[in-house]
Amino acid sequence: MKLGKKIVLFTLFAMNLVDQPAPEVEIEQGILSGIISADGSILEYIGIPYATTNSDTRFKAPLPPPSWEGVYKATREYSCPSPQPGLGGVSGIEDCLKVNVYVPALAKTPIPVMVFVHGGAFYLGSGGKLMYGPEFLVKQDVILVTFNYRLGVLGFTCLNIPEAPGNAGLKDQVAALRWVKKNIAAFGGDPDNITIFGQSAGATSTSMLLASETTVGLFNRAIVQSGSAIASWAINRDPVWVASLIAKELGYNTTDPYELYDIFTKMPYKDLVAARPRKPLGKFLDTELLHLPCIEKPFQDKEAFIKELPFNIISKKPKNIPVIYGSTSKEGLFLIRVNAEDYLKDAETKYIFASDLKFPSDNEAHKVDKRARRYYFGEEKMSMQNLMNISDMMTDLYFEKPVILESAVMMNKNDAPVYNYYFNYDGGRNFLKYLTGHQNETGACHGDELMYLFKGRIWPFMINSRDQKMIETITRIWSNFAKYGDPTPPSDQDTTVRWIPSTKDKFNFLYFEDELKMGPLPNPDTYRLWKDIYDKYRDVDFKPK
Repeated sequence: MKLGKKIVLFTLFAMNLVDQPAPEVEIEQGILSGIISADGSILEYIGIPYATTNSDTRFKAPLPPPSWEGVYKATREYSCPSPQPGLGGVSGIEDCLKVNVYVPALAKTPIPVMVFVHGGAFYLGSGGKLMYGPEFLVKQDVILVTFNYRLGVLGFTCLNIPEAPGNAGLKDQVAALRWVKKNIAAFGGDPDNITIFGQSAGATSTSMLLASETTVGLFNRAIVQSGSAIASWAINRDPVWVASLIAKELGYNTTDPYELYDIFTKMPYKDLVAARPRKPLGKFLDTELLHLPCIEKPFQDKEAFIKELPFNIISKKPKNIPVIYGSTSKEGLFLIRVNAEDYLKDAETKYIFASDLKFPSDNEAHKVDKRARRYYFGEEKMSMQNLMNISDMMTDLYFEKPVILESAVMMNKNDAPVYNYYFNYDGGRNFLKYLTGHQNETGACHGDELMYLFKGRIWPFMINSRDQKMIETITRIWSNFAKYGDPTPPSDQDTTVRWIPSTKDKFNFLYFEDELKMGPLPNPDTYRLWKDIYDKYRDVDFKPK
């Protein structure tokens, strides 16, 4: 049965009971049941199959979801195969395409829906509660949906052949959104009020979903947190070569796409996922990531996710929907290495930018390189003594500037509002700054906003009153945007600052600090530097080999 008025009566009955079954929900696949959270406030439906994948469909778009007889118990978390840093081995199962739906028990239906795309550099992570506990957001009377998608070699092998056209992981994300659109009403959700949001690789995915033609009509708003489809690290520019590096690590020497496909499909998935060769870098800020989205070659009867550079797509005709774009103040902290001597030894022999820039001559590239180096390092060389300058450069090139430049393109092409933010809050839940050993640095590291949006089990510490205030602030603002398309609507009496959207003529940023404030573009000098460089030298003519 569909959820409706019976939710309230059932929840009142079960309010103080633990591990009680949530009301059964009937969708096209069959009937499923979940559990009620310990305090009775959330109906949890965990691990629902939204599509199917297995070794026979490896590297291809996912198959439709399964149906079942009886009642499917949606109470178990799953994850897609990924390596376990520091622990060794590979965790997860290949048939991992599951969705988690968290419903506020007492909310008035239809309920606005927020669908989160997890990060993890396209090779780690899941939509589970370890990172993405639902309690903070669901308290704001929205349905939270998280899900898994194929990662690493299984999700992002791109061989430019029909058998492995690329972007399987992104096609999983599209399948998840189609499932939500089709089924969320059965959980009390509003299929016409869906907001997607994501962080890091999840933000880059969100940006890609904004660009792709395959997602038309699947969502109404988007929030892009510290990632962009136009960042230098967002696209694999030579995916067959990358696949050949994987094969070489496994004992095979070939660059033939069909031979690579034959090797990879016969390989046990754990052996395949565990292979992590070093990728030679052409430029200092080229990404070391192996598995990334690619520009697909068109094949008959194959739905391509993207067929040209995302920058070119959004420069022509982007989706005209409200979008929030933002980043943290010290994104690059998690990338700098305490033991960086080997990393820096060839810093003077390579251009510091990445391969998404194209120059008419080496002389021109050398001039631009010298200009950028002078900005960050003066006349010094990159060394252990100026690691924080390197962090600033990585903040700019990998995250902050691509996000702002993408938002500028959206503003110039659309009349829907674009909101910009800068997360500079330094609190006890800035977990990634602590985990990477930079807790004494001020500001917010990459990912540090996550534990204020989610009650991740990875950070189980007591919440002080100052951090609780930030939790309530950011979840209210995000959920307002999901409900109304306006993060600080006039009807919200608790809003202390009105978030003004940016315009074609002026950036307006909401600064997340102890006290919210509106302000101008952060770091305007570096913005002008890289805007000028990218306006002149961005490689917009790239085509897959």
